[in-house]
Amino acid sequence: MGVERNVATRALPEVPAGVTRLLDRLADAGHERYLVGGCVRDLLQGRPPGDFDVATAASPAQLLALFPRAVPIGLRHGTVMVPSADGPVDVTCFRAGATTIEADLAHRDFTINAVAYDPRTGRLLDPFEGRSDLDKGRLRAVRNARERLAEDPLRALRAARLAATLDLDVDADLVAAMSACVRALRSVARERVRRELSELLLAERVDVGLALLRRTGLEAAIAPGTRPDAAAVVAALPADLELRLAGWLRGARAGPVLRQLRFPRRSVQRVEQLLREHPIEGSVQPAKDVSVRRLLKRVGEAELPALLALRRAELRHAAEPDPQASRALEQLEEALARVRRSGRLALGRHQLALDGVAVMGVLGIGPGPAVGRALRFLTDRVIENPSLNRPEALRSLLEEWGAQQLPAGGSRGPGSGR
Repeated sequence: MGVERNVATRALPEVPAGVTRLLDRLADAGHERYLVGGCVRDLLQGRPPGDFDVATAASPAQLLALFPRAVPIGLRHGTVMVPSADGPVDVTCFRAGATTIEADLAHRDFTINAVAYDPRTGRLLDPFEGRSDLDKGRLRAVRNARERLAEDPLRALRAARLAATLDLDVDADLVAAMSACVRALRSVARERVRRELSELLLAERVDVGLALLRRTGLEAAIAPGTRPDAAAVVAALPADLELRLAGWLRGARAGPVLRQLRFPRRSVQRVEQLLREHPIEGSVQPAKDVSVRRLLKRVGEAELPALLALRRAELRHAAEPDPQASRALEQLEEALARVRRSGRLALGRHQLALDGVAVMGVLGIGPGPAVGRALRFLTDRVIENPSLNRPEALRSLLEEWGAQQLPAGGSRGPGSGR
């Protein structure tokens, strides 16, 4: 496995001209350089890469001199981003202590990523049989799995992510090394962990990746309390990151987990809202239209498909069938269809026959919290009885409400403005 293999490529997709010009410029300046990593893996699989990475013998200073528009994005690791006509290209000098591409490849994470390609000559360097592993659907570490993961514990998560995105079988030595990496993973920047998890959760074989995280103890270290059915439930959900996070984190303290992983606040709030409303049939009386309309108002029409999908997936993969819960979900879906047919859907303030300006006129008040309270009151009344959503009916309701809720003189109608 340590013997260098120089293999002529066969029918690889063409590398974009902007990237080849960058490579040629490095070569013409006398610097050894190769395409490496995921872009080569994609080329070997016959797919156009989404982005390109280059490994070179040039130093960061030489790169910045050669490419004046380059941006140093990781000088600690010798990486600069070079703009090209075909998008940004990350160019990294050979790893510390490596003076050749072969030595650099020896410290890459997995054999399928330890392949280098020179488009100018068509030369493929594959010293660790990465192409063979890719053809066999196998994920192996380069040489010693524990050493490779010790160099960067995030590689343990990357292994699970690649298993999920490429549907690979993970080598036993690598699985053992992942289990030994649980404590070391705590030292990795949370943002890096979040990126790997996000890609894993959106993968086609997400169940493979999540099962591997559970098997190795990595899942418990990141999100303690997830349920045994998490992998199957998430795999049954649409590829919506926040919905899949909700499916994964049922049983866990979702909010704290997501905040620790530096997920955006909006994403955290949506996941928490989904889990608050789950299971969706639990807070509704399907026989009562008003109960269904209140649900629609609370969760929003746009969020219903996500909540229904989450509950269906959970019931489908339950350890034991729950006919009562399944029937309750069916009754809710029937009730939702009935309310939609009647046209009496949930409404927001923007659908009321009176707006905030009209409310202020009726109550004789200016902008302030009372306007919001009045609009909420009207919305609730119309949800209970949609036929009330007429200007004259709402004005009458509003005058009665104002007489009870506002200070004396604060609800005398449009003629009593201040």
